[in-house]
Amino acid sequence: MGHKQRGKAELEQVRRDQDDPRWLEWVAPDLMNARVSKLLTETIPDMPDDPWSAVGLDRVEREILERFTTVQAVSAPGNQEIADQLTRFIGEVFRRKFEGQWYNVPSMGGNRYQDFGPVIRHEWTDMYLDVANLVTSTVDRRWGDNLSEIFGFSMETYRSWVEAGRPPMDEWIKG
Repeated sequence: MGHKQRGKAELEQVRRDQDDPRWLEWVAPDLMNARVSKLLTETIPDMPDDPWSAVGLDRVEREILERFTTVQAVSAPGNQEIADQLTRFIGEVFRRKFEGQWYNVPSMGGNRYQDFGPVIRHEWTDMYLDVANLVTSTVDRRWGDNLSEIFGFSMETYRSWVEAGRPPMDEWIKG
């Protein structure tokens, strides 16, 4: 995202991006909840008691690394649905835990999302969390704790922001 003043035309484009029908269909609560529920009940039924945690992300990362041996495998036709479930779940963890919101940044869609770019936007950072590409970057790195490490860094910054009284981003970033 970068912290900068946006011009009127750029702000209008950002608004249009959020209203794009393809994006609105993807982010619709019923579909989002159905895909995340399927991940939790069918795709990875042995999730921890609190899936919305670093431990839940570690379990998802283990699944990603077992299921996808290459970055190209993530985008393979037979893997698109599961890769989408994983993307949605990861985004939902960061949305729910850290007061985030889904946001459409088309330039961040990567290979799997051609028409829009699912990211999570938080009020405590001027950077988007690029969930559209976290599955492939996790496969590429093969660390085993990539997602929970991002979660930990997010938790630290989020807690500091909350302790500071949840100041507006302009104030927080300058601080």
